[in-house]
Amino acid sequence: MDLSGILVAAQSSDLNQRNAAEARLKEWEASALPQFMLALAQELSSEESGRDEASRQLAGLHLKNLLTAREASRAVEKKSRWLAMEVGARAQIKKLCLDALRSSRKLAASAGSQVVAKIGAIELPVKQWPELLDALVKNMAEAAAADADLLKTSTLEALGYLCEELEDESMEPVDTNKILTAIVDGLRDDRVDVVRCAGATALLNALVFTRHNFEVADERNMIMQVVCGATRSANERLRAVAYETLARVASLYYDRLAEYMTVLFQLTLEAIRRDASENVSMMAVEFWSTLCEEELELLEEEEEAEGAPQQRCARYVQQAAPHLVPTLLESTLLRQDEHADADTWNLAAAGAVCLAFVAQTVADDVVMPVLQFFENKIMSANWRDREAAIMAFGQVIDGPKQETLAGPVSTALPVLIQRLCDEHTLVKDTAAWTLARVCEFYAQRISSDLLVPLANALVAALADPAARVAAQASFAIYNLAQACDDQGAAGVKPQTNALSPYFKPFLHALLAATDRADWNENNLRGQAYEAINMLVQSHAADTRPVVLDLIQYIIGKLQATFHAQVLSSDDKEERDQHQSALCSVIQVTTRALDKDVKPFKDGVVEVLVRVLHNQNPVATEEAFMALGALAAAVEAEFEKYLNDVMPYVVRGLQNYTDWQVCNAAVGCAGDLCRALEAKMFAVCDPLVQCLLQDLQNPELNRQVKPNVLSCLGDVALAIGGAFEKYLDITLQMLDQAGQTVLPPQADEDLVDYLNVLREGILEAYTGIIQGLKDGDKQTLVTHSPALNNVFGFIIRIADDAKLNKADDTVVTHAIGLIGDLADVTPVGPASHFFSSEPVHLLLRDHPEADITKYARQKIQNHGRV
Repeated sequence: MDLSGILVAAQSSDLNQRNAAEARLKEWEASALPQFMLALAQELSSEESGRDEASRQLAGLHLKNLLTAREASRAVEKKSRWLAMEVGARAQIKKLCLDALRSSRKLAASAGSQVVAKIGAIELPVKQWPELLDALVKNMAEAAAADADLLKTSTLEALGYLCEELEDESMEPVDTNKILTAIVDGLRDDRVDVVRCAGATALLNALVFTRHNFEVADERNMIMQVVCGATRSANERLRAVAYETLARVASLYYDRLAEYMTVLFQLTLEAIRRDASENVSMMAVEFWSTLCEEELELLEEEEEAEGAPQQRCARYVQQAAPHLVPTLLESTLLRQDEHADADTWNLAAAGAVCLAFVAQTVADDVVMPVLQFFENKIMSANWRDREAAIMAFGQVIDGPKQETLAGPVSTALPVLIQRLCDEHTLVKDTAAWTLARVCEFYAQRISSDLLVPLANALVAALADPAARVAAQASFAIYNLAQACDDQGAAGVKPQTNALSPYFKPFLHALLAATDRADWNENNLRGQAYEAINMLVQSHAADTRPVVLDLIQYIIGKLQATFHAQVLSSDDKEERDQHQSALCSVIQVTTRALDKDVKPFKDGVVEVLVRVLHNQNPVATEEAFMALGALAAAVEAEFEKYLNDVMPYVVRGLQNYTDWQVCNAAVGCAGDLCRALEAKMFAVCDPLVQCLLQDLQNPELNRQVKPNVLSCLGDVALAIGGAFEKYLDITLQMLDQAGQTVLPPQADEDLVDYLNVLREGILEAYTGIIQGLKDGDKQTLVTHSPALNNVFGFIIRIADDAKLNKADDTVVTHAIGLIGDLADVTPVGPASHFFSSEPVHLLLRDHPEADITKYARQKIQNHGRV
């Protein structure tokens, strides 16, 4: 079978035929990659009469997939593989792919554009294939091609894909100018719609590279002119992409909008009000949502900069609000689709979200028009009016000052409660969601007179025939409970709270909701269990008997899941998810009950061990957290379960694939160490071995490793001087981890990760120092070369603190470690560290903290404080 036939066979519905074809393709890739890629490029570009267009398209897609992968590491590998290929072979392949753009067959030309873009994204950043952009620009002026419009379309598609692939910094201004030249040519009014649409999409992707063009008035005007012109096209798709492009401009070049805002205001509001296409109207709404996001960020920066920000907010949204808000209310909120799913994105949803953004941006200025709209529509006979009125009210709950909305909320609450019984499901759903928002932001302002009907209505809503209404009612109860939780003093349960009279009815109604036949719709079961957890977490002392009954009930319910019939993958998924939720309730309930959970500890361990035995990753994670909570509550009494539990903890620590499970096992091991202290020594060999292997395993998600380091500190603190047998290798690992530094252009995620990693290292050092001190073996560190490594690590933190790259938690832990080291280090050669400038700077910047006072006290014997 030739290449064309094999490519088609690889898509066959016949499994044997498909597997054989795929194996052949993989064999060619492994044994003769350059020749294979050349053959694919030849198949893609061949214009032979009778050539199957589908096989040409498949050749292009397979060629593209040989150049990239979803996994970052695999993508880097494929990129390196291509660049290592002989230059002549690459040149042949690139020429054939460029030829494919000139095909008269649409599928082949489109596939060619994807391959050209993929190769360009690999080669242009390393200054290769410099002739690519000139060739693409030349295509736009080509008139002699078999299908000139298709050539222009495929060329613009290639440019769009290329810009989507490239990093922001990888494009030189001269290259951007070439791309813009081609794109603007494609957007000319005299081009056919398919070419203009491809041009608009390419421009959308290219905008991120055009900062220098937007700095030049003539070039900026040209770009804005062609985009605004495209918004007036008769082609719906082109108009939609044009408005999406304007939203992208608002995000990237807010500082250049001033001279265009009058036109943009007119275009977008007109599109929202009157465009025949809902999709176009949605993109016009997106412009204002984006503008709100930009202004919210600028307003926050102004507040933080105390009046001297780098860039000031122009307050375009506030200026537009008198016209924008009524437009959103009348032209978007009333365009509901009653048959759409709750998470469907349509014009009504886009308008509602935009209204919420406007409320956060302009605050009190949004209140009056929304209240007028609410009052005019809420009692309407038309369900659309009622739903829109409630939606508008709910969207502006967050933004205006509470003093401004407190009165309207109290006035509206009885009406909203009444609408939970509306004849239309969408009205009930929105009423329940709005009540949940009220409970989130105004729970403390709900009077006892209104709390009674609200609680009764929410209990009834949990039994509503529509799962979406019951799910929103669960969310409302969650928010009410959270408000009570926020009121309590840390670690002290009040004798009663506002929800105590409704605690039992809420709990029973929520538990009933978890067993509904439609439990899997709108995440009803998940929402109900989250509400149960928050109720338990915030419960007052007078409802403790109900919580004690609950844990017995949940243990029984979890036991029943092991007897459920599992006949399909769906049945298994349901059981696994349900077990996970029940384990979560056990964890939260155990933490809330603390010592009162002791009578139930046997039953809790029994069901959790059964969950761990099933090796279901989702439930296993929750089971480990529940076991950790139980160990923290019963402390030394957990010893009798240790031998039953530890094999599962070890297996969890070795689960590198499901890193969340591994992370939960690490957390559980730390809880066991804190609960059992020296009694953990008997199981420390396999535990420490697994923790060290976790640190060394490159396949394990890096988010786990800071917790592994911290857990080693827990082990050391638990077993004291007995940690000596693990000390050398542990200190070596900590020193290696402590050498990690930020590259010059580190992104925010990497900065955050380094801080978390350092926090784990500091917790490990602290646990080791304190544990060895308890065992009178502190000299194993203080008289060891490792002490200088610890000092060096603290100095690196101090250096980063001067540059504001070390967060307060890391600095606080570092100061605590300084105090611990000063406490155990004898006066002598090492004392110079405690009077060094880095230590002085760390202590100076946190003078009033208790940990600083502790550190100062401990280093007094070493000299300068």
